[in-house]
Amino acid sequence: MSTIPRGLRCTRGCGGANYDQKPPRRQGCSLAFHPSKIRHCVFATGRDTLTPPQNSTMKNTCAILFLVYTTACGSAWKPLFNGNDLTGWKETDYAGRGSVEVKNGELHINSGEILTGITWKDKASLPKTNYEIEYEAKKIDGSDFFALLTFPVDEKHASLVTGGWGGAVTGISSINGMDASENDTTLYIKYEKGIWYKFRVKVTPKLVTVTLDPHERLILRKDTPDGVIAEFAKAAGIDAAKAETALRKLNPEFDELMKPGKTIIVPGEKKVIEADIHEKEVSMRPGEIEFSAPLGFATFQTSGAIRNVRLRRLK
Repeated sequence: MSTIPRGLRCTRGCGGANYDQKPPRRQGCSLAFHPSKIRHCVFATGRDTLTPPQNSTMKNTCAILFLVYTTACGSAWKPLFNGNDLTGWKETDYAGRGSVEVKNGELHINSGEILTGITWKDKASLPKTNYEIEYEAKKIDGSDFFALLTFPVDEKHASLVTGGWGGAVTGISSINGMDASENDTTLYIKYEKGIWYKFRVKVTPKLVTVTLDPHERLILRKDTPDGVIAEFAKAAGIDAAKAETALRKLNPEFDELMKPGKTIIVPGEKKVIEADIHEKEVSMRPGEIEFSAPLGFATFQTSGAIRNVRLRRLK
């Protein structure tokens, strides 16, 4: 099995750990190399910046690893929003729409009478399947979806609803004619204002999967504050003090929330939807939202912000 020379480090996303150490679990591609040595470096090559020592051995190693990654996992991420203007996008022609503006590297979609959003202009540049799209979004104001994503699924399109029907419903519209509020993808997630949520949507011929970071954790009767902190510390690979600080930052009322039936927000990526679309009809919910196709973001009587939109094709 191939190994990685000692000393290879990344600038972010791995806590500065050496790649000859066993990395934390990550979603992504598995390659035919020793998992404790190659998988973490592949993650860094595809999603972060590699900074090898300045010698030819390390440079060659990084080049080989990047080639292995792109061959086995697909192309590199392509940014779709430049953080400066709406290049590549246009405002969606919704009746009574609110304003759309770019500021501080963020796309702000302000509340309108009903829907407000943007649509990608170059349909031909988009894959129809075997791809991932990732973006970060936060709710600024309002009580409905703040970052709905419409995306291609083969020859059709679907939408990831983020907090619809009063602010909590999350799911895919539509599968076999049933929208996000009534099919097997229906979830109820409380999105807090001012928190950046990272969504990643993966489309293959048989599945649509969605991951979310940070995610909700239900408090059970057996849970204690110390136990929940220790659980997160272990998962994140940090000490208890840092884990408590992170949890309390996301949950200012942490102690009050530590009661059975309540939920807290936990940093870290979690798969929240895995929709089987094989031999099923995928479509958009009828109405103005169809103007979002082939790729678009929308809000419903709600203001939201979006940043770091990117897409990559998969093998």
